[in-house]
Amino acid sequence: MASFNDLTPEQMEKARACKSADELVKLAAAEGIELTDDQLEVISGGTWYDCMNETW
Repeated sequence: MASFNDLTPEQMEKARACKSADELVKLAAAEGIELTDDQLEVISGGTWYDCMNETW
């Protein structure tokens, strides 16, 4: 499985377009991306969008 560190530019754009944490988690699953516990914690904490601007 891929991780967020392996996102293509197209996948990153799709992730940035997500309007909610649920959309982001669903996108990750659909793209075969494995989220770490730390990433899931950030997403569930509501700060996921800020992290999309950082390299995971």
